[in-house]
Amino acid sequence: MDRKQLEKLGDELREIGHRRRQLAEQIFEEVQEGDNRSSNALYQELSQISDQAIDIITKQKELFDQELQQ
Repeated sequence: MDRKQLEKLGDELREIGHRRRQLAEQIFEEVQEGDNRSSNALYQELSQISDQAIDIITKQKELFDQELQQ
């Protein structure tokens, strides 16, 4: 198993998780203030980042699956 690749994916996932948390907080604040336009734009960004996180998790899973099948 390529440990460096797993560590890199883990680092990317942590960074994305941090950004997702920030966006979620911003969306909550915008909704509370009644700014739907801004909250919708932030939600679109959150959705894209969430897709990136899912891709990274899938890559991690594939690496483990490959290792366990050997």
